[in-house]
Amino acid sequence: MFDKILPRQKSMSTKLGGLLVLVGETMFLFSLMNFLMITRLQYYSEGDSFIRTLFPHYLFFVIALFLVAFTGMWFAYVYIVPSKQKFSQEQAVKDARSPMYNRLIEVHEDLKGIDSKLQDLSNRLDELEKHQR
Repeated sequence: MFDKILPRQKSMSTKLGGLLVLVGETMFLFSLMNFLMITRLQYYSEGDSFIRTLFPHYLFFVIALFLVAFTGMWFAYVYIVPSKQKFSQEQAVKDARSPMYNRLIEVHEDLKGIDSKLQDLSNRLDELEKHQR
């Protein structure tokens, strides 16, 4: 019944999903940027010229904000995303939580059994060849 109601998912590349993950990981920086953008009121305030001392032109101030955001995105891409992936993978296999991982372990055990049987058969063939000579 739900198959008729729910739309079919599209097979896509990972670019859109990756972009959304990066934006989500750096959202705190966008909040920081929003806060700093609000401080432009402070930048143009006559009573306090500290920000104007650091950034002589407002464009430099905006460029600095973007540099902070892109640095955060780089940091998220290089460090945070792989760490989160590893953590989620470890949590998935912990305490037999993942049926796919459990099945993979079963298949691995089966392959080890098949490998030992093949090794045994290979040894027997070698012995037969020695006796036939």
